[in-house]
Amino acid sequence: MDPTGLRARPGYHDVVDFLRREIALGRLRPGDRLPAERKLAAQLGVARETLRQALKVLEAGGQLRILRGAAGGPVVQQAEPDAASLHTELVARGGDIIGFTEFRGVVEGAAARMAAERRSDAVVERLEAAQEELAAAVTKAESRLADSAFHLTIAEAADNPMLAHAIDDARVRVFDSVDLMPFEFIKESSYLAHQRILEAIRARDPEAASEAMRAHIATTKLEFERIIDAPGAD
Repeated sequence: MDPTGLRARPGYHDVVDFLRREIALGRLRPGDRLPAERKLAAQLGVARETLRQALKVLEAGGQLRILRGAAGGPVVQQAEPDAASLHTELVARGGDIIGFTEFRGVVEGAAARMAAERRSDAVVERLEAAQEELAAAVTKAESRLADSAFHLTIAEAADNPMLAHAIDDARVRVFDSVDLMPFEFIKESSYLAHQRILEAIRARDPEAASEAMRAHIATTKLEFERIIDAPGAD
């Protein structure tokens, strides 16, 4: 776990936001055990009491389970809100989810274009590795991790920190809610879409890379709209 994203202010809200981001992006997965309290507080650069407050918030929200005893500690788990709360959240955040997905189409299309122009051989290798991980994934968490690795590698390859941050943030804002919904990660269609993007980046074809990325996210948007408009989601 890389704590370098924790910067703004020393309150427990930063720790909550940081750990939620890591979970939403799949870098922390259900079953992962966080470091012991003293070590984790040091890694994040916060007081232990600040960390305890953050862990209580995440435990109450269902993202963590705190095991007691000498071998205990915080363990990531899949939050499972009740159906009524889920529908309320879906309706309340549906507009934001679609809006951020549209935003992703714009910024990630631009990132794919720039990545095709600027990519190194190492970037292609990382994208190929992410595709192999996606093909081998058997759980939603594994699929999300491979998916994030693919998209964030392209964001980094664009070589524009502001663009990379915008993509990272938009993905968190979308999937933090979506992964609580009855949303099935469709691995096969994502793999094929990623492959078209990868081939365009490998060929250094900016137009094809941008178009393939925008088409991929447009398909994702349609799936989100289907979920939001489904009967019972009101």
